[in-house]
Amino acid sequence: MVKEHYRRFACTAPKRPDDGACAFSITKIPGGRAFEIAEADAFLRDKRIGPLEGFRSKAGWPFTAELKLAYDEEISNWKLEFDFGEDAKGENDGEPVSFDGQDSLGACPKCKGRVFEYGNSYVCEHAVGAHVTCDFKSGKIILQQPVSHEQMHKLLATGKTDLLENFVSNKTRRKFKAFLAYDKKEGKVNFEFEPRAAKAPAAKKTAARRKTAEE
Repeated sequence: MVKEHYRRFACTAPKRPDDGACAFSITKIPGGRAFEIAEADAFLRDKRIGPLEGFRSKAGWPFTAELKLAYDEEISNWKLEFDFGEDAKGENDGEPVSFDGQDSLGACPKCKGRVFEYGNSYVCEHAVGAHVTCDFKSGKIILQQPVSHEQMHKLLATGKTDLLENFVSNKTRRKFKAFLAYDKKEGKVNFEFEPRAAKAPAAKKTAARRKTAEE
């Protein structure tokens, strides 16, 4: 049986003399995104789930992917893996990637190459394929908020999208509004929030006192 622990889902089967203790264990927060209990149940049952959005790479890039349980012969155990589907083609195997028939969404803010839709992401043409020289990539769905072609085109042209209203926090599960903006210093797409409205100045207290006439 698999039970939830502080940071992991782990097998709780007792130790057996013949084959030792059950060593199955997976993280509860793969790629910076916490499993919901229903998702964990479905994942353990089907050994695959997704695509799910809301993951973050070590460099802070948002991405969408499927998760799968794969049996590793070397360690004689199951392990959790990301499955990027189309995104993996050409990115890891050195094969060329063709964008023939697609219209570019704009110029890459890092290297001025062309940006296209690719799998679950928008990518620079130089960030995939046989000769990778750029790493610009942004998800088509970020925290459950779809990013349309029009919005990505606007981000590439002006540095920022319109205000998008349907992001969902992984921590609180609440919706929030934000712009997506390219941060030149960090070299990636970040959230930018509306400025808070200035507070109205407190009403001035009058120092005058009413006099009462005593006659």
